[in-house]
Amino acid sequence: MDPRRDPIDADDFRIFPRHLDGKARSRHHAEYAGWHRSACWNGRRFERFPEYIVRAQSVADVAHSIDFARRHRLPVSVRGRGHSYAGCFLRDDGLLLDLAALDRIDVDAAARLAAVQPGASSRQLAQALAPHGLAFPTGHGGDVGLSGFLLGGGLGINFRAWGGISAFNVRAIDLIGADGDLLHADAEHHPELFWAARGGGPGLGFVVVKFYLDCRPLPRCITSTCARTGLDRLGELLQAIERADPEPALQVMVAVVPDGDGLQASLSALAFADTPRQAQALHASLFANLPAGLLEPPAQDQPSGFEAIYRQSEAMLVSRRYRSDNILTDRAGEAARILAAHLPARPSPATVPLLIWRGEPRLPDAAFSARGRWFVSTYAQWDAERDDEANRRWLKALYDELAGVASGAYINEFDLEERSDRVERCFAPANWARLRELRRRCDPDGAFHDVRIGRR
Repeated sequence: MDPRRDPIDADDFRIFPRHLDGKARSRHHAEYAGWHRSACWNGRRFERFPEYIVRAQSVADVAHSIDFARRHRLPVSVRGRGHSYAGCFLRDDGLLLDLAALDRIDVDAAARLAAVQPGASSRQLAQALAPHGLAFPTGHGGDVGLSGFLLGGGLGINFRAWGGISAFNVRAIDLIGADGDLLHADAEHHPELFWAARGGGPGLGFVVVKFYLDCRPLPRCITSTCARTGLDRLGELLQAIERADPEPALQVMVAVVPDGDGLQASLSALAFADTPRQAQALHASLFANLPAGLLEPPAQDQPSGFEAIYRQSEAMLVSRRYRSDNILTDRAGEAARILAAHLPARPSPATVPLLIWRGEPRLPDAAFSARGRWFVSTYAQWDAERDDEANRRWLKALYDELAGVASGAYINEFDLEERSDRVERCFAPANWARLRELRRRCDPDGAFHDVRIGRR
């Protein structure tokens, strides 16, 4: 406990919830254990326990909770929908501010603008936009919460054609800072806070209570196709894709998947077009530029859509317990060799590496600044608690070696439990320094938990 903290007696806590539209529970309440268990979708049950959990029902609840926590020197952590591999919002001591119930979405179809509260999910936004013929580069999983996704940058659906990273489609935000004041931030008003919110990740020193999102016309024809090759040809495949330099409206991913007793590299391409002919041309432009014989004949183009993408992504997660890590790299061939060397020893056959072609997007001036033509992420997944340590060690060893070919990392899937002391790898050096200085200025007393959580 912080010796500077004002003591909280029973009366303090009895009075605090009376001013909430939502509810609050302390560690001593009978319902606390259930609230803690349900906070994160990951079945690993993180052993980090805030003193209080507040389930906010209004923006006023957010301000009141921050004020209470600041007065009693309880550092605040923030949960959107809980879709964090590391459970980064679960911290010892302090106050967990749960925003899941703040999920309102308002669509201005004429302006192609959506005003979205932080508890909304990717699926909820897609469903709200579709009747207006609009779309947004949400997360690939339907349950992915938009708040944490966007604050970390967001490697979203059709991201190459729609801004390079999802956060670059954020027009403005409403936020509550450490002083409890509600502010509107955009490129002209509080530009430093707006800069930080577009990719700064968790631990920013303020809470975003609304995102204003620039939306895109919904493609009328989305199709997918796939083809496979042996794991021994993964590096060759990645380098061939790089030379082909697919069109931005073709999202290209390679997963390493089981095949009998071995592993295969499975190429998946999603075309975002307005007619079947345009979609077919996008697929053909890729496969025509790959070496003959590198892949098995591709499957026929299949109709797809946002819901199909969500279901496919969710179908990849088949276990109860998860951990992830990633790099961005311009050295795809070397990364492929490292993956191929480590994968046979993976503790769980359900573990899936995924490699996504990013190209070289132009990055506007924003906190998100990680560079690398390939995103290389691995989703370790298993069922039994007794296998936790084996999977942790294996993933760490893999990414210890991959770090040697990395040019950056994506904070949303970075292993913050294991590598909190190296989180600066997720940013350009100047951007990391700017983020730290901004946090010192806007949260000088440490009202919010820092991004570093350490390993437990």
